[in-house]
Amino acid sequence: MPAAARHDAILRELEMRGSLSSAALAARLGVTPMTLWRDLVTLEGRGLLVRVHGGAISPAVAQQQSRDADRGTARPRPVATIGMIVPTTRYYFPDVIRGASEAAHEAHCRLVVGASNYSEQEELRQAERLIASGVDALMITPQDTLVQDSALHRMLSAAALPVVMVERSVDDPLAGRLEWVRTDHAHGAEVAVRHLAEQGHLGIALAARPAATVSGLDTGFRRAVAALGPAAGRALRRDLSHPQIGDNANIVELRALLDDCLAEGITAAILLGDADAMAFLDLVLERGLRVPEDFAVVAYDDEVAAFATVPLTAVAPPRHELGHAALRLCVDRLRQAPRTVHAPVRMALLPALVVRESTLRLL
Repeated sequence: MPAAARHDAILRELEMRGSLSSAALAARLGVTPMTLWRDLVTLEGRGLLVRVHGGAISPAVAQQQSRDADRGTARPRPVATIGMIVPTTRYYFPDVIRGASEAAHEAHCRLVVGASNYSEQEELRQAERLIASGVDALMITPQDTLVQDSALHRMLSAAALPVVMVERSVDDPLAGRLEWVRTDHAHGAEVAVRHLAEQGHLGIALAARPAATVSGLDTGFRRAVAALGPAAGRALRRDLSHPQIGDNANIVELRALLDDCLAEGITAAILLGDADAMAFLDLVLERGLRVPEDFAVVAYDDEVAAFATVPLTAVAPPRHELGHAALRLCVDRLRQAPRTVHAPVRMALLPALVVRESTLRLL
C-alpha cells in the first residue's frame, strides 16, 4: 500500500474515532508495526496527530484531554463511532440529534452526523462514505419511503453493521432485518381529532404537504373520524403542494382551504407543520372569526407553535426520545456477541398533545 494511501487511512480513522491502536490498524492495513510507526511520526511532524502509547489521537482529542487534565477530569476514549444521516439539521431534527448525542455521551460513543438536504443521491453518498470509513453502526432517516431494490435499500439490507432507521419504517416485504424507531403519527392524528371533538368541533379538516409523515396521519385521521360515529360532521382532507421559494402559492392554497372549510361546515383544522398552521391561523383571524370559539386550529410538529398569534395547540412528536432510543438500540446491538441471533426491533413512540389557546375554550 502506498504511503499516501496509508496516511489517508490513518487520518480517516482519527476523524471517525478520535484515536487508533497501532497494532490493530497495522494488521488491518497489512503493513508492519514499524511501517505504521514511521507513518505516525511523519503525520505528527505535520501537526495532523499526536502519538501516544500504543497508537495516536487526533489534535482535537489531545486538546480536549489537556483541558480535562487542567480541570482534574478525564473522559474515556470512545468505545464506538456511530454515524447518523438526517434530511436536515434546521427543522425537526435538531432535537433528534440532541437526543442521540446525549445517549452517545452516556454510552461513551462518538456520534458523527451528516445532512442529506432531502436528496436521495446525497443520502446514498453519505451512507456509502460512513460505512466505508468504518463506523460501527449507522442511524439513517431516508428523505422518503424506502423503495424496494433501490440502491439505498440494497446497501442498508446488506450492510455488515447495525442499521437503525429513525422516524421511518418500511413495508414488511422490504423490512428484512432492518430495525427502526419512529413516531406513531397515526396516534398523533387520533388524539388531535378526539381533542377537537371534545371541544365541540365535529367538522374537522386535515391538510398536509407531501412528507413521509402523511400516510400515518391519514390513517389516524380516518380512524378517529370514523370512531366519532353519527355525531361527526363532515371531514375534509386536503393535500397542499410544495411552493417554490418566494412563491405565495401556500397562502393561496391555505385561503382556498379556509373557504372550503367554511362552505362545508368545518370548524377545526389540523395542519402538518407549524409554519402552515400559523399562516392558516392568521387567515382565520383576518376573516373576523374567533379562535377557538368559531374555528379551532391544531399544528402538527410543535417547533414554534407556541409563538403563534394565538398560541397553537400542537401534536408534539417525541423528537429527543427518538434520537436517544435509536442510538441506544445501536449500542445494544454492538454489545451483542458476533453472529448472535436476535428479533428485529421496530419501536413506535407516542406523540403528546400540547393544549393551548387555539383550541381550548376559556371559561
